[in-house]
Amino acid sequence: MAIVYRTAFLEAWIQENLFFPFLSTFFRTLPRDIVDAEKLQIEIKRGSRRVAPVISSVTQRGGRIRKDKYTGKEFTPPVVALSADFAPGDLIEKAFGQNEYQTAATSYATQLMNLILDKVSEIDPQMIRAIEYQIAQILQSGQMKLYDENGKAVYELNFYPKATHFPTVSISWSDEDSTPDVDLENLIDVIESDGETTIENAIFGKTARINYLNNSKVNDKFDLSRMASGTYQPTMRNPGVKFLGNLLVGSTYLDCWQYDGTYIHPDTGVLTKFVADDKVILLPSNVGPNVDLRIAHCRVPIVLPPDLRFSGMVPSYANLGNRAYSLRVWGDDEADALNIEVKDRPLAIPVSIDAFGCLDTEI
Repeated sequence: MAIVYRTAFLEAWIQENLFFPFLSTFFRTLPRDIVDAEKLQIEIKRGSRRVAPVISSVTQRGGRIRKDKYTGKEFTPPVVALSADFAPGDLIEKAFGQNEYQTAATSYATQLMNLILDKVSEIDPQMIRAIEYQIAQILQSGQMKLYDENGKAVYELNFYPKATHFPTVSISWSDEDSTPDVDLENLIDVIESDGETTIENAIFGKTARINYLNNSKVNDKFDLSRMASGTYQPTMRNPGVKFLGNLLVGSTYLDCWQYDGTYIHPDTGVLTKFVADDKVILLPSNVGPNVDLRIAHCRVPIVLPPDLRFSGMVPSYANLGNRAYSLRVWGDDEADALNIEVKDRPLAIPVSIDAFGCLDTEI
């Protein structure tokens, strides 16, 4: 008889791709931005910079205020959906993190619940990345293109920003003759003039950050005798996000960041950074003057009532972190299978389209 040796089953390990959205924190979602609708309409009224006129005497009538003019915008949010299914074969397989004997001691109902929770935990981060992906495109180009699971572009939206908010430098920052602070200050002036807001944040891609700090003109600012220019002291805020410090650029102190968050591009399948390495995004605070950057959600309707057999597994609707999920659970009795589906219709809308900009630091 062959000798059977002892085998120890060690604790399982899961590599979790934790994702903490960063660009999304500059947008906000209020309860009124989650609606039961197919389309979204926003009316926008721009302020005026006119100067009140002088009259000749106190008896003379004043000039007339011109009637307000406003524009209306209408958007149809994209539908984001993920699903999973479970069959009897999934329940007889060894459960992750258990040996076959431990799995055999677990009821099928318990294992099914564990499988559902596991799939839902995979779905939520993908939904969060979908919103971050929208915002990353908006902040770097003022438009977005979204893809289906086969890499086909199925949704495009252009918010028609001013081209002057997305310039390319005249001398690449990798060139010592470049003037990074001047380039940044010029774009800040354009944004603050057009948007009548205050730029407070600069989000660097990795290469842009390296070239910025390697420039001798920038380096001179950090001489110990000139600490009023700010302090470069990188600290990790969460995976992919580094706070570089509060730095003086021209006449403005900026909270400077480096964002290295990544996603798998739905078209190319290549691991891609949300912020391109050679870009610098300039943004106000999300509670600053004349700033309205929002994420709206149209709930996806569900016609059929929840199947009472699965009512305790997944709710029909859930607002998780201001995300408006519609969830369905249904059985295929003939195939003895269970299906779950999660849908959302999120749309990032830069209402204050003039309140931000992006600098391309390489020609």
